Formats: sequence, C-alpha cells, structure tokens
Amino acid sequence: MTNMIYALVGPHAAGKATLASQLISMGIHFIPTYTTYDFPQLGRTRQKTKSAQLYRTVSREEFSQLELVVQFTHKGEFYGIRKDDILDALKEHTISVMILESTGIKQLNKFIKKKLSTIYLMADYVTLIDRMLRMGYTNDEIKYHLQYAENNKEFDSWKQTTHVIKNTQDLQTSLAQLLSSIGLSTVVSQEEFDKIVR
Repeated sequence: MTNMIYALVGPHAAGKATLASQLISMGIHFIPTYTTYDFPQLGRTRQKTKSAQLYRTVSREEFSQLELVVQFTHKGEFYGIRKDDILDALKEHTISVMILESTGIKQLNKFIKKKLSTIYLMADYVTLIDRMLRMGYTNDEIKYHLQYAENNKEFDSWKQTTHVIKNTQDLQTSLAQLLSSIGLSTVVSQEEFDKIVR
C-alpha cells in the first residue's frame, strides 16, 4: 500500500482544526504548519485553542531558514510546510494528515504527485457564521474571514480537490465520512452488518 498524505482544505470555520484534532486523538500522524504567528494559549471560549496544537510557532529568522514546499502569508504573518516533514511522513507513515490552504494545492501536488489526496470541507455561509458566532467572533471578524475566503476563491477550491465532505452535520457524521475518504473504514459481512443495525 502506498503511503499517502491527506490534506484538509476549506474556508475558515469549515472544521479543519476540529476534524484534524479528532484524527490526532485517534493516533493518526499529523504534519504541522510552521508560522510566525503566536497562537494564544486560551481561545475565545477559555479553552486552549485547537490551532495552537496544529501549528509550530517560530521566529521570523527561524522561519526564513526553513526549507518549505508550501508558503503563504496571512495578516502579515508567515505560514509554511516543511519539505522534510512531508518526506518523513511518506517514508514512515501509511497515513498522514495535514491542513492546507487552497493556494498550496498545486504546489504540493507538483512536489508529491500521486501521494497527495485533498479533502475539501464544504460548509454554507449560515453554518460558517453560526460557528464563528459560537466561537466569539465579532461581526467585523466574521466579515473579514468571509471576505478573505471570497477573495482567495476558497469557496471554489473544492473543484481542485480529490474528495468533498459536506461538513454541516454533527461531528460524528463528518468524521465517519472523513475516515472513509482516507481509507479507514472496512467492509463487513452481511451477518456482521445485520448485528450492527439491530
């Protein structure tokens, strides 16, 4: 079986960090993004932000010395994915997961060709706004994130991805679809299926 990297793609509040955290808790290898942004230890809901676990904060000087395969800027901060992290993941893990900006899909596809599978998490405006409101975002912050997604064509990036998951349902439904997309579901016999549905 070929070792694969599965990249979660989608606009802000589509559920990338939530689903990535679920996969990490299940023991699935995760490839972090390096950034110059210093995530707060406590999020808006007074819990440690999920994002702080998914990124590695480094100084601007350290960032400039990293060998990156994908790089982008957001609000004046730098973000990137290390070449060695990609190569090590493909060498050592059957399945690895990462979060990827839609602008990085082409860059990463060129680098690892058929060993990348992209999964777009699709959510409508109402769902995205509701999630951001529950996370404590102000109206201006919500407007900014939606405008950013529009300007960077994040709502259309599903056309470039391998799989699309409509992430507007409960977490368990989306997680089950995601596990299926990365090949972590199995076919059961009719007898076992009958027992499950009883």
